[in-house]
Amino acid sequence: MELLDYLKWRNDVSLSVASFNDIDNVILSYISYMNFSELFPENNNTYSIEEILEVFCEKYSLDEIRENGQFTARAPLLLEQMVKGERFKGTRIGHYKDIFDEEEIKQFSAVTFFLPDGTNYIAFRGTDSTITGWKEDFLMSCMSDTEGAKEAADYLNDVSSSIKGNFILGGHSKGGNFAIYATAFCNDKVKKRITKVYNNDGPGFRDEIIDTEEYKQITHKICSIVPQTSIIGQLLSNDGEQKVIKSSANSIFQHDAMTWEVTRDGFVESELDGLSNFVRIALGSWLEKTDDETRESLVSTVFSLIEETEAKTFKEFGGNLFKNTGIIIKSLAKLPKEKRDELVSAFSSVLQAGGETVMNNIPIISSKE
Repeated sequence: MELLDYLKWRNDVSLSVASFNDIDNVILSYISYMNFSELFPENNNTYSIEEILEVFCEKYSLDEIRENGQFTARAPLLLEQMVKGERFKGTRIGHYKDIFDEEEIKQFSAVTFFLPDGTNYIAFRGTDSTITGWKEDFLMSCMSDTEGAKEAADYLNDVSSSIKGNFILGGHSKGGNFAIYATAFCNDKVKKRITKVYNNDGPGFRDEIIDTEEYKQITHKICSIVPQTSIIGQLLSNDGEQKVIKSSANSIFQHDAMTWEVTRDGFVESELDGLSNFVRIALGSWLEKTDDETRESLVSTVFSLIEETEAKTFKEFGGNLFKNTGIIIKSLAKLPKEKRDELVSAFSSVLQAGGETVMNNIPIISSKE
């Protein structure tokens, strides 16, 4: 049983009968991946989920998505099931905002759900397929707050001024990071209205954020949900409750929340596997030994090589993989020697940290055995 099965199975149970739960949170955070800019303008109006689905179906084929859609492209299938049942009947969506800026390295999108039980859920979109979006992700390791994170706090402050009641915040992947950051660094009056914040397999934060009073004030509100093979969700630090759940996918593909396994009103519990711990310890060890200037230099160098291909998204990059790989190899050869050495050194350090992690976690066999 996965997300779509949950909606088909429990869609006749209203929120007044069974209250909002962890699964409902993931569903809403995933729907934020839909490109609402094509469906309604960026304004303060709200639209019913029925209206949004109708406009979407005028532009796209749900059958085509069922046949070929992958990862976040399948989000509209969740909306389709929401419309069919009682659980989310009466839900409205509004306050959509989308910002993309290559110069500032900012990829931000958020939308607010108004549920029939009076719940206000703000969903921050995770990383899209753009090169800029992924570059911002990697910059999280060398700066305390990214442009997208600061935009999230501004969005929360703005939206809360025109909405009554309390809020639940959430997001998948980078969107989860944004949700926590916005909760910690929004206005104090707004912070009191936030009852819970979900980080659905998203990265954490650097120590200077974790150690702030603003962050410490909200740790009891944080719920992180990660699959047993969690890669993105193990990057950097993240205090608060963590729930490890089971996924039907393998390895890094477990990041796709559509594969997360559910019961009637919760996720199937699991434990972090060896790969998750390997990534958390090995990468954490490397980051501790690498200064911010070097981290930022590495990110800039790697993405400058990718940008040489002139691809705007990883889909474009993969569409001509042989040609683009050749461009990167040629560009790599043109780099100054110190930049090439820096890349080789970083790669070697991560491998070394990983090797130490493996050795440290091998059970010691007694000589008597």
